[in-house]
Amino acid sequence: MNALITGGTGFVGSKLAEILRQEYDHVYILTRSKKTSEHPYVHYVEYNPDYPEDDSWMKEMPLKVDVIFNLAGASLQERWTDEHKEAIYNSRIDVTRMLRRYAEQAEVTPGVLVNASAIGYYPVSKSVRYTESNTFAAHDFLSTVVTAWENEACRFEDLGIRVVCARFGLILDSKEGALAKMSIPYRLGVGGPLGSGEQWYSWIHIDDLLNALLYTAVHPEIKGTVNMTAPLPLRQKQFSKYLASALGRPDFFKTPAFLIEKILGEQSILILKGQYVLPEVLMENDFKFVFPTLEIALEDLFDLQDKKKTISD
Repeated sequence: MNALITGGTGFVGSKLAEILRQEYDHVYILTRSKKTSEHPYVHYVEYNPDYPEDDSWMKEMPLKVDVIFNLAGASLQERWTDEHKEAIYNSRIDVTRMLRRYAEQAEVTPGVLVNASAIGYYPVSKSVRYTESNTFAAHDFLSTVVTAWENEACRFEDLGIRVVCARFGLILDSKEGALAKMSIPYRLGVGGPLGSGEQWYSWIHIDDLLNALLYTAVHPEIKGTVNMTAPLPLRQKQFSKYLASALGRPDFFKTPAFLIEKILGEQSILILKGQYVLPEVLMENDFKFVFPTLEIALEDLFDLQDKKKTISD
């Protein structure tokens, strides 16, 4: 299989590329900087983000690409200045339009586009439970980005390409992403609830996310919106307790909402607000979560079993 990945050097994309490489699939990684690979199954294809209309990169592509994983976009983890918000929006739209032009010109039409997205599409709520069947108009910055990005992705359907809009929840990994940063206060002994603690965290273990991306790519019956979250969301105060327990640290240093808002500004919505999101499509299509509960996920991520073994020895 030939796979094209945008964002292939990032947090999720690099791990996905490694899995595909191990399966002896050829991986073409669209990158903004010049890179080379000595591995026969990994191919870097450079493009210029300052000139998104330049399609010269397409000359480096093979005759056939079976699947496109579109994961590119400026990070949500940097402070949301006006300039960075523009980069968040434009980087996603520009690359997706580039990919559509490629699909239009390709000698063999790709079979499926798996397009990253976010559960920020759903309005924040402490009581409503969302599934893929719930639809809304854009209501804030993040939902505006998601809506525009998914609309661009769905245009691939006009070319006969199956489209999956993968709405990511909070991705858990011990070394990269949000959890690695969230764990720092706990390791220092000053962890605890954030804001009211009543906000929902719809999360997913990185391995389950990668498996879900691959699963949707190879199952032709799955199309449209797919929530990529674990089946058991938790309120932030519960999440905090599990995280503190996993690290063997206290959980009573509450951080007030106003302080987080002062430090992060508009970006604080990622921490202080949340949605209860269920992965209904994955469950209906018999996807098996390896880490369905937070306790199991954190045990794996922080190697609790090894810690216990060390203590007993």
